[in-house]
Amino acid sequence: MAKSKRGKALKRDGYGRGTCPVCHRPRVKLGWEVKKGTTKIKVCKICNAHILNSKETVS
Repeated sequence: MAKSKRGKALKRDGYGRGTCPVCHRPRVKLGWEVKKGTTKIKVCKICNAHILNSKETVS
């Protein structure tokens, strides 16, 4: 696989890095969607693991 093709979906506009709404870490990849009520929010990898393992809730 060519190096220019790796992570292409995370490098497009509207994807990729930002501030996580759960842990408030700046400049992290937000590639995982979590349901918050009826809406979906994007969270970082660590918060996604915590939510799936029931160690943290989305508020």
